Formats: sequence, C-alpha cells, structure tokens
Amino acid sequence: MPYNRELFTGLLLNATLLLALSIVHEAGYLIPVRNKKHLSYINGIIIGVIGIGIMSVPFVFQEGIIFDTRSILISVTALIFGTVPAVIALVITASYRIIQGGAGTLTGVIVITVSTFLGLFWRRFFDPARAKYRWLNTYLFGVIVHIAMIISMFTLPNRAYINIIQTISLPVMIVYPVATVILALLLLRQEERREFIRSITQGQARYSALFYNNHMPILLIDPSVYTIIDSNRAAQNFYLMSKDELAGADISEIDVSGKEISDYAQLHFRTKHKISSGKIINVEVFNSPITFGDESFIYLMIHDISYRVTIENAIKDSEARLKMLIEKSPYAIFIEAQDRFTYLNNAAVRLFGAESAEVLVGKRVSPRFRSDFVMMVEDIIKKQEGSASVELTEEQCKKLDDTLVPVEMTGTSFYFNGLDSVLIYANDISQKKDMEARSALIESQLRQQQKLEAIGTLAGGIAHEINNPINGIMNYSEIILDDALENSKTSDYAKEIIRETNRISEIVKNLLQFSRQEKQSHSYASIYDIINGTLSLIRTIIKRDQIDLVIDIDEGLPDMKCRSQQIQQIVMNLLTNARDALNAKYPGYDPDKLIILRCQQSFTDERRWITLEVEDHGTGIPEAVGEKMFVPFFSTKPKDKGTGLGLAISFSIAKDHHGELSYTTEEGKYTIFSLRLPTDNGWDINGGQTT
Repeated sequence: MPYNRELFTGLLLNATLLLALSIVHEAGYLIPVRNKKHLSYINGIIIGVIGIGIMSVPFVFQEGIIFDTRSILISVTALIFGTVPAVIALVITASYRIIQGGAGTLTGVIVITVSTFLGLFWRRFFDPARAKYRWLNTYLFGVIVHIAMIISMFTLPNRAYINIIQTISLPVMIVYPVATVILALLLLRQEERREFIRSITQGQARYSALFYNNHMPILLIDPSVYTIIDSNRAAQNFYLMSKDELAGADISEIDVSGKEISDYAQLHFRTKHKISSGKIINVEVFNSPITFGDESFIYLMIHDISYRVTIENAIKDSEARLKMLIEKSPYAIFIEAQDRFTYLNNAAVRLFGAESAEVLVGKRVSPRFRSDFVMMVEDIIKKQEGSASVELTEEQCKKLDDTLVPVEMTGTSFYFNGLDSVLIYANDISQKKDMEARSALIESQLRQQQKLEAIGTLAGGIAHEINNPINGIMNYSEIILDDALENSKTSDYAKEIIRETNRISEIVKNLLQFSRQEKQSHSYASIYDIINGTLSLIRTIIKRDQIDLVIDIDEGLPDMKCRSQQIQQIVMNLLTNARDALNAKYPGYDPDKLIILRCQQSFTDERRWITLEVEDHGTGIPEAVGEKMFVPFFSTKPKDKGTGLGLAISFSIAKDHHGELSYTTEEGKYTIFSLRLPTDNGWDINGGQTT
C-alpha cells in the first residue's frame, strides 16, 4: 500500500537522524571539560537538541498526530548515558512536544517519559554492557520500549488510537527495535574503545609520573645489549650526566664492581656505580621487567646506600670488637634458647670441659646444671619484664665428664636469631669456695673457742679429774656386790652406786666429747642422740635453777646428715639462752618458769625437714635488739657472761647445713627459737656437696 510505504520510508529517514547521536557521543569527549559531571549536562543538552531536530521532520499521520524516532533516542540515551543526560533530554524534548501541540501532545509526552524510565530501569537491572549477548539484550529492550509506545496510543482522543495502532504497529515493531539495537551497540562499542584509549592514556601518564617525576634515579635498559634507553631527571642528577649522555651508554661503563652483565637480570642486588666526576658510589639496584607493546625492557631503580654501607661497616666493626671482647672474656658467656646452647665463648667451652663450642651448640642446657635451670631462666625473664634487678645466683655446673664446678650466674633476656633467648654470665668460683673453706676452718676454731667458753674449765679440767675417782668407786662397788648376799640391802646399795656412777660416767663422756675438736665432715646422726647428749650436760643446771623442762619429741624421726657436734652446740646455746631469760624474769620458782623443747618432721618442696623448737616464757626480745640478734659480738649480757658469738655462730652453722634459724617473740611474754634442717643437706661425708 502506498500509504504504508510512505510510513516505512518516513520512519527510516527519521531513524537515520539517530546516527547523529553517535557522532555527538564521540565528539562530546573532545570538549575540554575539567569536571566530568559538566560533560553529562552538556551531553543532555546536545541530545535534547538532536531530539528537537528529529521531532522537526516527523511523519505526520494526521493533524496534531506525528511519529518520529524520539522513543529510540530517549530510551537509548537513558540506557547508555545514564540519568542526568536522559532527564535533561526528557525535559527538552517533552517541552518541544508541548510547543508543537495538537491532539497527540499528551501521548507524545507520555512516550518520551516512559522511554526514559524504561531505559533507566533496563540500565539498572539488565545493563547490556555486562550481557553475554548484547544484540539480544538490546533487541528485547527495543521491543519492550515500543510495545509501551504502542500502548501509549490509547491515550489519544476520539478513539483515534484504533486506526493509528492498526497502521503503525507493524512498521514500528519492525524498524524501531532494529534501530535501537544498531544505535545502542554502536554507542557501546564507542564507549569500550574510549575506555581502552583512556586506560592506555592513564597508563602512559602513570608511567611518565613514576618514571620522570620519581625522586629515585631510574634507568630503562635494553636487555638484549644492556644499553641505557632512557633515564629520569633524578638519574641525570645522580650521575651528573645529561639525558643524551646517558642514552646509548653501556651499563658496564658505569658499573665498576666487576659484576657480570647477566647479574642485572637479578631482581635485587648491590653494586658500585661511577658517576661522571669519577666518584664511586655504593648503590642498591631493584630490577623489574617492563613491556611496551612487543618490546621488553629492564626497569632499574638505583638507590644510593653509601651512608647505609658506612653504618653497616661501623656496626660490623663494633660487632667484631664486641665478639672479641666476649671471646676473650675470662667469664663464661653463653646464649640459651629453648633450653639449647646457641652460642658459647671460649671461657664457657672451658667451663663445661668441651673441646670446642660445636660440641655443645644445639645440646640441652639444663642437664649441665644441678638446679632447675629452666625455672631459673623463666625467673630472669619475669624479673626483667617487671623491671626488677636480676641478682647473682650460686649454682653448680656439670662438666661433660660430670665433674661439678661451683659458679655464680646471672643473665639477661634478649632476642637472638629469631628466638627469645637468655644471655648467661657464669663465673667459676672454685677458688672462692676454697677461700671460704679456709675461712670456715678459722670460724670453726672460733666456734671451738666459744664452746670452751660455754663450759669453761668444767669440760677441760674437772671432767678428767672426776673420771679417775669414778672408776675407783665403780670397782669397789662391784667388789661389794660380789661379796654381798643376794637381795640383801648391801647388794641393793651396791647396785644403786653402780647405776649412779654409770650416769656420772656418761655425763663426763658427753663433756669430753663436746669439748673435743670435731672433724669437718658430715654423717648421719640421730636427733634423739643429739638432744639427749645435750640434755645430759644441762639438765642438772636447769633443775637447780628451778626450771621445769618439758620435752615433746615425735616418734620415728629419721636420721639426718649433719655435723652432730655443731647441731648439739646450737641446741646447747638455745637452751642456755632460754635459761638466762627465765632467770632474768623469775629469780626464784614460778609455775610459768619452764622451757619447752619440741622436735618434729615436715615435708616442704618435696624434701623432709626436722624442726626443733626451744620455747621459754622469759623476758622476750625487744624489737631494737632483734634487729642485731645474729650480728657477731652483739650481746645483751654482761661481758663476763657472754661474748656475743653464740647466736651468730649458731646461725652460721644452720646456714652451712642449708637450714635456717629463726625466732618469734613478744616482749615480756615469750620467745620461741626454731631450728629447721633438711634431713639431707646436700653434703657428702667427705665435706663436699653432692649432686
């Protein structure tokens, strides 16, 4: 039909005007606009003007009712350009349609509005840029937009829409979706090409910024011949050469370290470069391959490390000096990490009796010490974390041949070879121990003098004089007993004399033993024998002073390793002091004038202990006096009754036995002295300490 051909021809001619949109889209980016938001406004205005042009040459169906391709223009604008240009184009084209007037004005405005919102909706949820089949996506979009356009025809007045829909439906649904696909795909391809060009431009800009504006000297190298292709300003300032002087130069002309050219393929290395003044500079080179099209280059970043090398050399010299000092130190120094040796100096190697440090490195540390070495290390770390001082600790080191060596140790925690470590200082104190032993011998002589002072001439002279008549009495009593009748009074008297002389003989024996010089050795002794031997010497004196003696000793107490005469000396001293305190408070008899002697065993730290207590209800100890109680030569007694050595020597004896001597008191009421000794004090019978 001629009319339909005219309709097709009109619509096709109108659709060709849409090609102007792609030209505008391309030209819009040629306009120098600083803010891309302004470009959206400009695009919207230009598209609106194109819309006016399209609407100015429409296909006139009848007076006031016209058809053009504004639905394609507006919908594709919303789909490709987005909200701002679409809304601006909507306002311009809708305004122009109102100006045109006629019966189809409302319908025309509705078509423009619906096309805009369908384009924005499709862009939001079915963006063709992300679709797998773009042509199908945009074709469906064109179909939906123009179905909506045909539906909008129902808004025409006077039922004119019936004839119009019958006339235009087929041409519109054939031409418009295809025109929509062509225009949308053309614009999408332009957008992708522009993004590609933009990415290349940005990449080139970033490269130029990184290369030419970088403050680090950078060289671009041809990897095939290792010649310099390009350089930045920092490199030109560094080498004191112009860009042209550097260009074409071989890398071997500036590298004077003797490195092979192939070493420049490494990602990171150090070398020496010579600048134009002849100065040689230590540099650090960072290497990165870079590709431009089909060409490959090496991107060298040069870092001047002259100052760092100077500092490193100074540190190395300092470390060398420190290592020499440590290696030559007379003190044993070793590093422990996770209970393993990680370093030993020469003195430490000698201390452990090894041939070299390699023999011990990697071996466990704790078996080389008698005490719990791991706990000692943990204590060092805790004290340093708490800013507490780490004191010297006396330990026993075990050589590889199991020989024990006394040492004084301390340490400090630090980080070494990636591990939490402890630097241990150990000093062999064998000579110091020998001097202490000699000092102890002198002290023992002082103790002996104090013993003799305690018992006076009673132990040294009278004991021997008593012994001879006692033997005579004993012999005559046995003769009388032999001649007397059985069960007669004479026999009973003789037996009583013999029993009492035996008791006197035992007392004399204890006196002689107490006054005799003791060998410096430890042996197992019964606490019962020590207490009974002491009581046999002092019981009579205590009884004469009207003092009640209460004995409370547990049964089954074990023997303990000690120097029994020294322990007896402590007990004698404590009982004597208790007697003096009671006599000072009670000159005569008093029910509370008593001494309580207790002895029991306990278990602490997986060790068995013997605790002996001497309690008196005497004068007590004043606080001011208590502070000096164990100080040598301090005494509250008159000069003719005390030397001030008794408690000082007793305290020293207790410490020597790895025990302790302490007291509790309340002035004017009581005093309790407590002697606490381990049953095994760590000493062997030859005077040395065991493991």
